[in-house]
Amino acid sequence: MDRKMYQPTARQERNWAREASRIVEMPSDEEFKDRWAKYHHGKVNGWGMGKRDWVLSNMTRTREYQMGLWQGRVDAARGLDYSEERDENTYNLGYQRGYLDYDSNRRGWDRATRERFDAAYVND
Repeated sequence: MDRKMYQPTARQERNWAREASRIVEMPSDEEFKDRWAKYHHGKVNGWGMGKRDWVLSNMTRTREYQMGLWQGRVDAARGLDYSEERDENTYNLGYQRGYLDYDSNRRGWDRATRERFDAAYVND
């Protein structure tokens, strides 16, 4: 099968722009440790995992992540091999999650969403 590129809807573009506006600049390690201690009764143990989660949360709010997520779903649906064609970590993370979790995610879609997706990207 030939590769089709995912085309986001106008509604997705609006939602992604709104989410991107919620991205905040990463605090320094010391600031992050102070915040972590405040919410964990003065303990700083685990702040690195908290920072990791914070970074991932910000990455998932970007347009690049969302484009990678949907392109991964399209490629998985079309039976194409997994590929990371960009140097951008955010896009590749989305692509990996979209590709590997496609079957699971698809079961969560309603019938209309599955039909629209199949008509646009699976059925030739």
